[in-house]
Amino acid sequence: MQNCALYMLDRTGLVVSWSSGNERVLGYRSDEVLGRHFSLFYPDDDTTRDEPMAHLRAADASGQHEEEGWRVRKDATQFWASALVTPIRDVSAQLLGFVNVTHDLTEQNALADAVREGEERLRGFLDHSPTWMFIKDAEGRYLLVNKVFANVHGLAESEILGKSDFELFPRGHAARFWSYDSRVLDTGEIVDYELTPQTSVMPRYSVGRKFPLRNRHGRIYAVGGVATDITERATLRETQTELARVARISSLGALAASIAHEVNQPLSGIITNANTCLRMLAADPPNVDGARETARRTIRDGNRAADVISRLRALYDKKDTATESVDLNEAAREVIALSLGEPQSSRVLLQQEFAGDLPPVKGDRVQLQQVILNLLLNAEDAMRGVDDRPRLLVIRTKLVEDDHVRLTVQDAGVAFDPQSVNRLFEAFYTTKSGGMGIGLSVSRSIIESHQGRLWAEPNDGPGATFAFSIPRWAEGVEGGHSPGVI
Repeated sequence: MQNCALYMLDRTGLVVSWSSGNERVLGYRSDEVLGRHFSLFYPDDDTTRDEPMAHLRAADASGQHEEEGWRVRKDATQFWASALVTPIRDVSAQLLGFVNVTHDLTEQNALADAVREGEERLRGFLDHSPTWMFIKDAEGRYLLVNKVFANVHGLAESEILGKSDFELFPRGHAARFWSYDSRVLDTGEIVDYELTPQTSVMPRYSVGRKFPLRNRHGRIYAVGGVATDITERATLRETQTELARVARISSLGALAASIAHEVNQPLSGIITNANTCLRMLAADPPNVDGARETARRTIRDGNRAADVISRLRALYDKKDTATESVDLNEAAREVIALSLGEPQSSRVLLQQEFAGDLPPVKGDRVQLQQVILNLLLNAEDAMRGVDDRPRLLVIRTKLVEDDHVRLTVQDAGVAFDPQSVNRLFEAFYTTKSGGMGIGLSVSRSIIESHQGRLWAEPNDGPGATFAFSIPRWAEGVEGGHSPGVI
């Protein structure tokens, strides 16, 4: 053994047998220690001078003695060691000497210190992390929790360890927690989940993940978990959603004339067709074929009016975000039908350049339509005072190389100052006398929440171009984890 020295002593403590391997531990050759007292290996200190013989007496009295202490090598360096002293007796039980086995504990203690320091660093990391962390055994009992986890539940760590959710929380909540633990244990899945004040034992919003812990044989023996408080983020999301709704409603006045005109056309047609139908039926003989065709036109105009109302209701409805596959071309056409149903009334020349092979995007249809609506109304407003050139408004869509879909709105109006381009997207900053200054700010928040980007740049000629780019819809690619909501 490289860290072990074995030697024999006589009854007085003189070295009588010495192994050549001892040199690795104590530094001495046999000719340097034979016949010398083994106190040579102890520190020369008044407080420890009597220790060597005390150890021999203890071994003689008890049959064996083990102790730890400092030892000294030939080069005067000290090391911490453990020593086992065993007496040697003859057949008549007379003491002949002792066997001393000394173990150098330097590496062992260094390893123990490293493990202890590692545990302390890990515990410090766990306890100072803002993330809630825990480990449960296969029966759902907590094996480890950090301070954040304990604090958010209003419990001490000692009150949680060794207990299950059924012992700590209401049964309904505990059953939900256990359903996800069971899925991890049974299938090895990584389970993502979300907690809300309505569905949790805490008045907080959080998102978390549970994952399997495996032994060296690959068997799942425990469930690990982490969770993060997203209350501020959730509150911000709700605020952004509400601001988006306010921005949509604030646009209603600007849209009122166009909407009234578009709805008025089919309603007028319905009335005209209905009167025509009555006259045809009242004729002698009745003009049945003409009446039938007029009835068809009445139905057509009725459907047109219903479509306008349906689009309007969807655009201004107060509802939560709903992620889906969205045809950006179709979404833009619906917004155009509402916002620029009669562009000639504002002398706007609308030019649509929609990509024919445009893939769908992933997002909330209503929120994306709000962004398009805001960009169109801003472009129309920027050209309101233009009389020396055509009021050309171009809306384009295209697939760009990084698998993003881009929509641009280009106007021929009054361009903005390039130095103030970043301020355009600040909340409550506006260049309009009656503007609220939240439209572009909300629009940027919406696009960024769709993992996209919204920007503006002046044209080479008159006017400006506003554009946004968001990822295309990758059907079937939703990440490798199972979402859950508790």
